[in-house]
Amino acid sequence: MRSELDLAFAKLMNPRMSAGLLLLHSLLNPLRSSPVAPRDVRESVDAFLKDRRVSKQSVTNAARRLEETNIIEREEGYSVNYGYLISILLEKVMELTECISDLEDEVADLKAARKHVS
Repeated sequence: MRSELDLAFAKLMNPRMSAGLLLLHSLLNPLRSSPVAPRDVRESVDAFLKDRRVSKQSVTNAARRLEETNIIEREEGYSVNYGYLISILLEKVMELTECISDLEDEVADLKAARKHVS
């Protein structure tokens, strides 16, 4: 199973896969959570914090900022745009994977250069 996942991720990392990523995003886009009442969200946040209560205004402001980024909607309560969030995370994982690969190459070059000096 792991090798199948590795192969799938490698294919996603292919620079020619940009149309495929857009297709994936369009398929994921409709995925949304069920709406949750703002009061229930505030009570849930309060339960995480335990020591202090979060004001209604703080939750509303945070929700507005998340809505501005398209991560949640606030039409019939608060709901998560799962498809959009998954797309963001996938894009960031791909960027981090590329950064790690570049750093691994840089480390290998430094080790090789150090062996030449020794």
